[in-house]
Amino acid sequence: MASFIPRINVPPPSHHSLVVRSLPTLSVKEREDILRDVEYNIFNFPAGLLTCDFLTDSGTSAMTDVQWAALMRGDDSYGRNWGYYCLLDAFRDIFERGSNRKRIFETVVMGMADVRFYRNEILVPFKGGFVNGGTHQLQRPNFFIVPQGRCAENLLFSSMRDMISQIPHKDPASIIVSNGLFDTTAANATVAGFELQTFTQPGLNDKFPSELIGKENFFKGNMDLAALESLLNKTSKVALIIVTITNNWAAAQPVSMANIRSVASLARRHGIPLFFDACRFAENAFFIHQYEKGFSNVPIAEIIQEMFSYADGFTMSLKKDGLANMGGVLCFHDERLFSKQFEGIGLMMKERQLLWYGNDAYGGMSGRDLIAATVGLYEATKLSYLQKRKIHANGVATLSPPGGHAIYLDMNEFFYGCEREPEDFASIGFTLELIKEYGIRALEAGPFVWEWDKKSPEERKKIPNLVRFALPRNVLSDEHIDYSVAAIKELYRRRHTIPNVIIMRGKEMRVRHFRAAMQPVFPGRPDRSYVDEAIRQLSDVSRAVGLDDEARKKLLDALTLAGGNWGQTTIPLKLNDSAWASNVSNGHSPVEYSLALAQQTGDAELSFLIEAQPEGNNLPQRQESSLQINEKISAEYGTSVSLDRFNLIRDIFMPPQAEGSLAAWHSFAVSNTRGKWKIYLNPLASGQSRAKSLNTTREAFERLGLASSWTLLESILSPNDYIIYFSLGLAPDLDNAEVKVYVAHPGASAAQIAQKHVAVCPEASAYEIQHFCASLSGGSLGPYTRKPLISCFAFKRSDLKKTARTVLFPIDSYSANDEEAQERIEKYMRDKCAPLLYRERYRKAISAIQRRPLAAGRGIHSWVSLKQNPDGALSNTYYLSPEFFGPLQDVFEIGSF
Repeated sequence: MASFIPRINVPPPSHHSLVVRSLPTLSVKEREDILRDVEYNIFNFPAGLLTCDFLTDSGTSAMTDVQWAALMRGDDSYGRNWGYYCLLDAFRDIFERGSNRKRIFETVVMGMADVRFYRNEILVPFKGGFVNGGTHQLQRPNFFIVPQGRCAENLLFSSMRDMISQIPHKDPASIIVSNGLFDTTAANATVAGFELQTFTQPGLNDKFPSELIGKENFFKGNMDLAALESLLNKTSKVALIIVTITNNWAAAQPVSMANIRSVASLARRHGIPLFFDACRFAENAFFIHQYEKGFSNVPIAEIIQEMFSYADGFTMSLKKDGLANMGGVLCFHDERLFSKQFEGIGLMMKERQLLWYGNDAYGGMSGRDLIAATVGLYEATKLSYLQKRKIHANGVATLSPPGGHAIYLDMNEFFYGCEREPEDFASIGFTLELIKEYGIRALEAGPFVWEWDKKSPEERKKIPNLVRFALPRNVLSDEHIDYSVAAIKELYRRRHTIPNVIIMRGKEMRVRHFRAAMQPVFPGRPDRSYVDEAIRQLSDVSRAVGLDDEARKKLLDALTLAGGNWGQTTIPLKLNDSAWASNVSNGHSPVEYSLALAQQTGDAELSFLIEAQPEGNNLPQRQESSLQINEKISAEYGTSVSLDRFNLIRDIFMPPQAEGSLAAWHSFAVSNTRGKWKIYLNPLASGQSRAKSLNTTREAFERLGLASSWTLLESILSPNDYIIYFSLGLAPDLDNAEVKVYVAHPGASAAQIAQKHVAVCPEASAYEIQHFCASLSGGSLGPYTRKPLISCFAFKRSDLKKTARTVLFPIDSYSANDEEAQERIEKYMRDKCAPLLYRERYRKAISAIQRRPLAAGRGIHSWVSLKQNPDGALSNTYYLSPEFFGPLQDVFEIGSF
């Protein structure tokens, strides 16, 4: 019998770290002083004073021991050093020979290359590929070594421009189309006089299902084929098509083989050369191997071979997938379209290479760098190495799925609800805070780098708002990543305090991010009216929870109507103590928002609750203001609402000599399928006693034909319970319009409240209620002696036996701050196995409303409810305060609602 061998679901290590570099320890003040010294330009912050440097993966990778061994055999001869020959043949191996590699560098590095080897392998005349050999490289040069990738770009674009200008043509080709050009590529093309068109496949910022990360990939770096074909059909001025692999402009997203084939087909059909920006070709090949149908069993070497079979040429920085600290290459195929259209361009490029960068055998590189880059190409195309380059997000708002060489923070998500505009350059402010507080450097790859302020409205739509954390290869440990993730999360908690940035010098410079001077500025609170601020918050919340445009418009139109003239009043910085202080929400804000989420599906319903603000501070005027809203609703919504039932009971809830402070509140709730109005009334209006509130509610039930429902409800009331609110749906279908009663339970325990719900409806789950209460209270089952819990029972005349039951927990009175409230809510979600959509909608709704760190106070979370519908479905509603006047005071309010 075979013995059982246990397996572990953890991949084995891929390398050992044999050299350690100690990191500096600086204070926040010291880093802040340095930032001031360098004019707040992150590129100019000394690398030696950083803890983690994610600025780039270009030239910052750790070389392998094989590279270091080869480097010791580097040849720095001026004329035809042996590293030159090794690099030429490495390019033939990597990009043309597939799995049939010769690896001549091994013979050279081992010192075994004799005369016969040189004559039979190295000096053999060869043409017809990306790297001509022997005398053909002199007669028809097509391979050019340069110091780095941007030099290759400059060599390509400047030579093309000069050759085009020499051809008599009244309308010469002047457009370069790409799936996305990175900063220096675009700058070099622009300086050479080309117009740029970027056609990235739509959907870059579309949400990617988290459960598919590591399993599928949508290849978001693809070229937009429809846009490309449309342009090619309209104009003959396209000089070159460039595919960047992976797409560094589009968050390092990969390009599929199918897309490369289609682009190549379009290019051939229209007679336009196709080039690759091939800096991260190996990573792109791995994405194809991992995720594209038909390639899982194809070796990386053969995927690369096919990719480059479609290209006329490519530029490449050896500092990325060459694993080298320096170097770049430009090459083009000797027998494809580019060499035919630009006959003789190789000789022009060769002359410029010699004049600008040095002898063609080294191109500005040292012999040691040449041999290290040669070996690096082989190292970087090993499957074992590429498998370790897979990058995963870790609890931060990233563009998904993760790209090849970097994690990109989605700054629109990061700053959601913070009112940051592209021209505020808040993402630069984030990178400054990251350096100042934690010594971590990352690159803004959004409105500042891509010069949003200089672009047309159409161009602006294409610009992503990202911050890039590039991961140098073989350099960082899990400690670096964990530290950085913790820092990002902390900045997210206080994102409202992150400064915007203004450009003090260099706004009009090309590639300004390398040189510009900046200054952080902290955003102030904008002056807005009550309705305008509520519209802003509700708009953000409605987008956060997936409401469609029609539903959003219904909600905001209803809010504007209910806000009336008083809603146009500017919100004061401090609540006026002499004016009417509303209790509709925490902090006396006259509006409250409610988000209901179904536990099984995450389906959302969003509503507001509003109290009309009278001109005077007295109850009759508040009653009049409430009745005016009724009239507006009736006039605006016509037969879709009915005030008939309200008129049946108006006199008992709004008597001539009313008492208390509440006249009426109005609510409008909307989902993607419906919208509905409700009115909330005061059972204590006829007298501030429990007996009078019971009598008022009893009479209302009788007038509405629900006497038996009241009998049932009254039977479960204990001596301490009292009716606190009465709610009436204003739907025209009187039999199905809900009547709700809110019962407060001072000093009750979770078990006592659960018993009352079971008494009203035997199908109610006592366990669900107690689990809910214990979760939100931090583990207590009561009795709850601060603000009382409330039960809501909903009745319909059409079916008196089916009652919806809701428990409302005043979480603001049982948590120290909103961060603690959120932690409890999220633990409850995990316990309930709530779907991801539910969790995401809740979190993003809070982000849309908050204007301060959650730990800085309490009050955003007012109440949380658990609703058990007659069909058994469960949902939670989050009652959220807009905090027009700031958070609640530190002292808990006892016994108030």
